[in-house]
Amino acid sequence: MKVNVIKPKTAIKKNFEMFKLKDDISSKLEFIRDIMFYRIVYAKQEIGTYTTHNPDQMILEFLEKLANYNNGDEKGVKVRLEHLVEKRSPILYQQYQTTYKNNELKYVLGLEDNLIRSACTEQRLTYQQLADIIGVSESSLRSSVSTGKVSKQVEKSIKMYLRISQLEKELEESRVIKATLKSWLS
Repeated sequence: MKVNVIKPKTAIKKNFEMFKLKDDISSKLEFIRDIMFYRIVYAKQEIGTYTTHNPDQMILEFLEKLANYNNGDEKGVKVRLEHLVEKRSPILYQQYQTTYKNNELKYVLGLEDNLIRSACTEQRLTYQQLADIIGVSESSLRSSVSTGKVSKQVEKSIKMYLRISQLEKELEESRVIKATLKSWLS
């Protein structure tokens, strides 16, 4: 019986194997933790096995390199990853999610250029929910997505909503920091 020996590489940018994203919406990217290492799997195909003590850094560096390889926005990956973090984990270096559906992945890599789809992915909203928030009908929003033509009013409304959402998140983080400092000083 032949034994398959796994030799994990260190999780640094130069060691990551890259691939072109598929158009199949059911494809997903997974960072799977085994006992001593992480396996990276895309569309049920193993990309590589890596060792790391900081999974967040591994995910960030992998996605930055993947964005570069797929002609995306490497510099914007960290910000988009931060937008996907719903709730901070109490475990250090384990904030980022470990599974990305293809549409989320395209958003994180800066490949999704449709503002409406990006906003829905970033905020985890349906088209109906976003339409209600910005005050337009769902049908006009869907029409904008399918034609790729977004009116200036809708574009400004979405950008304002995203900015407000980001500021609310930052405000909540500052409240947590304030409460932590207050408890330390007590």
